[in-house]
Parts: sequence; C-alpha cells; structure tokens
Amino acid sequence: DVGRPALRASNMAHTRLAVALALAPVLARGSTSDTGVSSMDGTPILDFADVSDQYTAMLMCLVPLLLAGIISLVFVCFLTKTLMSKKTGVDIGVPKLDYLAAKVKSGSIAFLREEYKYLAVYVAVWAVVVLVLFTIVPIVEGKSDDGVRAAACMITG
Repeated sequence: DVGRPALRASNMAHTRLAVALALAPVLARGSTSDTGVSSMDGTPILDFADVSDQYTAMLMCLVPLLLAGIISLVFVCFLTKTLMSKKTGVDIGVPKLDYLAAKVKSGSIAFLREEYKYLAVYVAVWAVVVLVLFTIVPIVEGKSDDGVRAAACMITG
C-alpha cells in the first residue's frame, strides 16, 4: 500500500511535534543566557562557589549526565522494540529481502571485525605511550600509579 509509509511518517511527525510542544514550557522556564544566569531574575542557576562540600559539587555535575545517559538508554530500548516489531521479508511477501538483509549483515560484521583489529592495535600503542608518559611525569607529585590509572582509563574509554 503506497499510502502507509506516508501515514507512518505523518504519525512520527505528529509525535515529534507533541513532544516538542510538551517540552517547550520547561525549556523556556529553564533557559539561560551566555553568562549562565537565569533569564527570569538574573540569579545563577548553579553557583558552585556556594557549595563547600566536594562530594556535593561532584554530584551536581554527575547527576545530570547520569540522567541523560539513562534517558538515552531508555530511548534506545524503545526504538529497538519499535523496530523489531515491524514485519520484514517473508512476513510482507518479499522473501528476497531476507536474503539481501543477511548479505548486508554478514558484510557489516566482517567490516566491524576488521575495523576493531586496527582500533585495538591503535589503542594499545597509545595506552603504552600514556602509561610511560604519566609514570615518568605523574599527574600528582609523589603518585607512582598515575600511568597505570591513566592507561586503564584510556583503554576503558
């Protein structure tokens, strides 16, 4: 049916518009200028000078990032569920589509394996450089494990 993709696109556009309209008041209330002050009365949104506890300041920085990550993962799960619920290939009467999808999948996997081989060597070389550099010149004077920690963080990242 020719009209169905257009109908789906229209529904998606309506959903995006509804989300944008729902978020508009929240975004307008919390908007900031280039100086980091509230647009309402000129007071700072977050004033780190008033925070004396280092743990609280760290939480003020990490919680928004953690929330953004969690929201992103929930969104990815939603998109995956939506995508996997769609009919493909034999289900829609086009069995050749399954054959072509399998070819694309095998090619993608081969490409990623080859790419990760090169990436692993690249990261390993730079991890050794970081290890040696920060062992010789530590980040904090008197700390002998800075090189190991920096290399481990680089490999993990």
